[in-house]
Amino acid sequence: WLDIVRGMEKPSGDMSWQEYAFRRSTDANPFPSIMGRVCPAPCEDGCNRNEVEDTVGINAVEQFIGDTAKEEGYKFEINAKDTGKKVAIIGGGCGGLAAALQLRKQGHSVTVFEKYDKLGGMMMYGIPDYRVPRDILQYEIDRILETGVETKMNTKVGVDISMEELEKDYDAVLFAIGAMSGRMLPIPGGDASNCVSGVSFLEAYNQGRLKHITGKVICIGGGDT
Repeated sequence: WLDIVRGMEKPSGDMSWQEYAFRRSTDANPFPSIMGRVCPAPCEDGCNRNEVEDTVGINAVEQFIGDTAKEEGYKFEINAKDTGKKVAIIGGGCGGLAAALQLRKQGHSVTVFEKYDKLGGMMMYGIPDYRVPRDILQYEIDRILETGVETKMNTKVGVDISMEELEKDYDAVLFAIGAMSGRMLPIPGGDASNCVSGVSFLEAYNQGRLKHITGKVICIGGGDT
């Protein structure tokens, strides 16, 4: 898609290069607007353009592709015939939703089981809204759901529904539960009730449960979180 944006690869027919870039990039990643905003772009450190003037701003290009798609209202097209197969996906984060889209493109019926009341996983609960505007995230999620993906929200597998039921009702089950566990301090007392991992802190913030803090707070770790 970088070649498309540069004009080196042309779309066929009447399709604009903006739409062509969107369709080619989302073959691999259906969240270009989010990816363009949050990826730390480790590839830029090794970019050979550093030897000329500066890195290729790959994040800016990907965000442009995604934001333009939103402005123009580009949608995903499902051309495959219905296979009659049903797939259950456990987890409605970026991995589960991306898999849901690929399965729909192959003609399978898909149901996503999500324990929270909103989809998005770490995109929704692990990143602050100043980095990921929620209207843009919701748009990219909805674009996937519009292909015919069903959802079961507030449904925790093993509690609200059993694995036996899923295996009985679906032809395949995909685990996409992510890695929403923070690292605690490996010291005595590190598991105290007032010691909170960065992931837990962000989850509480994004759920609106983080209201007030009294006294002094120590942050251990000087990264983005």
